[in-house]
Amino acid sequence: MAQDGYDTLLNMTDSRYRLSIMVGRRAAQLKSGVPNLLDEDELPAAASNTVSVAMKELQIGKPIVWGTELPSESELRDARAKERRERPVEEDLA
Repeated sequence: MAQDGYDTLLNMTDSRYRLSIMVGRRAAQLKSGVPNLLDEDELPAAASNTVSVAMKELQIGKPIVWGTELPSESELRDARAKERRERPVEEDLA
């Protein structure tokens, strides 16, 4: 995905630097727990790679929210901790 989408994305921006900043910021959001905007059939083969997911979202033109509406780092951390507490013990052992 990275090479195929890279050329398309580069044509959407005015520089490689801006593209790397955009992809990096979106990948950081995804890694911190912000859900991706892709449907199951749109996910890249490396769906666990946040950079590939971010590039695919940008390539497709998904409406990414960059502003202050995003949850804070502490809110995301608390939500993930709550999910872990609610998960059955069997999943932790798998």
